[in-house]
Amino acid sequence: MEPFAVRCVSVDVESPAQSGEAPVVLLVTADTNLREAAARALASEGYRVLTAAHSGHAVLACLQAGHVDVAAIELSMEDGSGPALAGRLLRHCPEMRAVFFAERGTPEAEGFLVRPFDRDDLLAEMGLALVPIAL
Repeated sequence: MEPFAVRCVSVDVESPAQSGEAPVVLLVTADTNLREAAARALASEGYRVLTAAHSGHAVLACLQAGHVDVAAIELSMEDGSGPALAGRLLRHCPEMRAVFFAERGTPEAEGFLVRPFDRDDLLAEMGLALVPIAL
């Protein structure tokens, strides 16, 4: 057997929030008014915002961006469910977190924005989604 060398390489990994880059949020909803209002609110707070009207556009936006920190997705869409789309997006952005837009009457829980909600609710939920998970 011939001798061989092994090289260890260490790479610092930072989330965009830690490195000073703007967090990337992908908004997925067919509701044009919600999509535009949420995009304006998030952009005004320094987020980089991508938008999509349906699942196909969401996957393309995710692939083009290369990295998505938070996906805010309709819980129920015409072309599938929000959790199913989140699963597809996680294959391309494994560090992504998901937040779901839910209709009135859905039980409130972390990770769900139940209509009606306001700008402060949206910003608070995005902030919670960006908090690193403690191991």
